[in-house]
Amino acid sequence: MRVVDTPRRREHAHYLPPQLRGQEIAPGQLLAQPREGYGTVYLHKGRDLHRRVVWVATWIDEVPGRTTGIDQIEGTREAVLAWVRSRPAAAYLIPAADGPGWVPMPDSDDDIDLPPLID
Repeated sequence: MRVVDTPRRREHAHYLPPQLRGQEIAPGQLLAQPREGYGTVYLHKGRDLHRRVVWVATWIDEVPGRTTGIDQIEGTREAVLAWVRSRPAAAYLIPAADGPGWVPMPDSDDDIDLPPLID
């Protein structure tokens, strides 16, 4: 089997105006997972699709010049904290209780009390 590395084109896009047919299609987005030892896990409260308050954690690893690795979970306090503790990120942050910004997450889950959501 011969593999040809040519750009994808809109050759069979009969639904497009003639001037757009045959143009090169942008390459697919490179999706990445966060790398071990890199990135930051942000732990906060949010709302699910039913507007219920849930705990949310997002691990963001910015890969310079390429893409961003993102992994996320939402759920109960226990499930999200277990997920956070299992991620090998470089930093773990929670919202500051006394204003905007982020502060380091305490080492003990018992010391984590996230501020309420403001509607």
